[in-house]
Amino acid sequence: NFVLNTALGKQLIWFKKIANKAIMIDISKSLGYAIHAIIYIGTRQNRKPVCASEVARECGLSVSYMMKILQALRRAGIVKSTIGIKGGYVLSRPLKEITLYDLITAIEPSKEEICYLSTAIGCRFKKNCLVRSLFGDVNEKIKLYLQSVNLQSVVDSIGDKICIFFPQKQAV
Repeated sequence: NFVLNTALGKQLIWFKKIANKAIMIDISKSLGYAIHAIIYIGTRQNRKPVCASEVARECGLSVSYMMKILQALRRAGIVKSTIGIKGGYVLSRPLKEITLYDLITAIEPSKEEICYLSTAIGCRFKKNCLVRSLFGDVNEKIKLYLQSVNLQSVVDSIGDKICIFFPQKQAV
């Protein structure tokens, strides 16, 4: 599993051991909050639509910030929204069919690569960078791993500790 190592400014740093090497991935706060939001919506006892303000409250965010996240998830087809007094957001498919990679591409669609080392070191060669080509295999392994991790498995690994993340919830 990925292990959340630390929070630095606006980035969360995750490490994954691949072939006994620690691979670092930085993700935005928005992606972290999107994961929390989807898990909150997907683990509610009733499957009725949940309003953005409730999700924002549970995640400790402003409603406007959560709305931007939920809109990106809706555009990606991860959630559906309905308007009106009983409106809100529901998952468009079960948690077991939503992967970490789905969320990355929904929240950060401009990322062409998960492991984009040549841009991190400021390479002037851009796409023709030797370093980028050397790490292409690493990027593909990370991408495949992220595509293999579904959010139901994340919930299952949390188990009854889910109430730590969402105090209003009862243990599942």
